[in-house]
Amino acid sequence: MDPLLLVRRVPAHRLAVTRRVTARWGTPATPEVQWWELVDPVCDDQQPAAALAAVRPDGTTVRLLRLAAPPGRHDLAVQVLQGLIDALRAGSAHRLAAALPPDDHDLLREAGFHPVPGDWWSVDL
Repeated sequence: MDPLLLVRRVPAHRLAVTRRVTARWGTPATPEVQWWELVDPVCDDQQPAAALAAVRPDGTTVRLLRLAAPPGRHDLAVQVLQGLIDALRAGSAHRLAAALPPDDHDLLREAGFHPVPGDWWSVDL
């Protein structure tokens, strides 16, 4: 049986590790960038996240900057997106927008996103 995984904002004590792991992405490490992780809540903090997402709030829209899951684990990428959508619904944003490469459009669709003009995908929160 697969473990129950939880999507949460990366806690402050894990941010340095997250930034080191994702440094090659070139995602800016600014206070505006929020990192979210998909984790097994019973594991200790040394266990890496199953998947990661980086977002930047931009008014009533939150923009997905990066998404990462292990190769071949499309299910984890979709799961982190669905959890992120649920978590963001508790805030003031109205939309989550993403501009990911065409190879990732299927997972965006599976997570509830729809295409919008300008090569973006979005989901209403």
